[in-house]
Amino acid sequence: MRHLRHLTSGLNPQTIAGVTFHFDPSHQTELATLLQRFFAQPGQYALLDIPEETRSVFLLEGERKWVLKHNRLTHWKKQLQNFLGLKRVFGLHDLTNEFINLSAVSAKSQTSPRVAAFGHSGRFPFLKEEYLLVSFFDNHCSVDERLIAKPEQAATLLLDIFHLFGQTLVEGFVHMDPHPKNILIGPDGALRLIDFECCAHSVLDHDFSLGFLLGYFYRYWFQKFMALEDYDACCERYLSMAHPTVNREIFQPVYARFRDSGVSRTTRYRILTCARSQGEFLRELGSSADQPWVKSRQ
Repeated sequence: MRHLRHLTSGLNPQTIAGVTFHFDPSHQTELATLLQRFFAQPGQYALLDIPEETRSVFLLEGERKWVLKHNRLTHWKKQLQNFLGLKRVFGLHDLTNEFINLSAVSAKSQTSPRVAAFGHSGRFPFLKEEYLLVSFFDNHCSVDERLIAKPEQAATLLLDIFHLFGQTLVEGFVHMDPHPKNILIGPDGALRLIDFECCAHSVLDHDFSLGFLLGYFYRYWFQKFMALEDYDACCERYLSMAHPTVNREIFQPVYARFRDSGVSRTTRYRILTCARSQGEFLRELGSSADQPWVKSRQ
């Protein structure tokens, strides 16, 4: 785990139930006690999401509430990669990745959870289990939950979400999985992001990233709540208010591509973290300008 030392050097290590945790020193005493209780009776704790075979998310309650994520790595190649950092792990789908991402993003943004502890177990050179403990946004609901209950709020809420996306770009990161379940609404109406397993730590091109965020958000199930024509109109209103000088030659084809068709996580990671790959992607869009999904809706 040497590749994580620059992140764990300021945290306090402690082993609990065979898992090595690295704690934020300001919360270590409380969190260590909560984790000891959790490992003694994990079945007694509330789940925050539907559990999968290798993944679970729990709610821990003490002086305040915390989210405990658990991930079990089943393939030896993945165990080896994550232990030794053989690949750029911040582009992969796991809790080691989310720990890296949140450590970078939470230092410059108030919209993300804060890391309280990162845990791992296994024997050299294989990482078999990962744990991530983060702050819990209490009394929040997801955009998905809000609009299922109150679909009439879609247009108003959408503009707030667009402003959130714009704020993240100013803060210098791109959430690569922005969809209605990953955006929370606080009791004061403030919006926050969760699930940072896929994230770019810098913004290579503002207008490209904005096109991705606005297009992907519609594709990844906001289309349940709003017709395409109305969504495009909301985008135009937002752009005229917040980004009147946006480069349409970059924004429009990227927006249309992500709005109208699926793009794999691997491709999203590649084009949002590598300037050369981003340029190639734009050139491919330009060479396909006669395709319906690239045509401008201005």
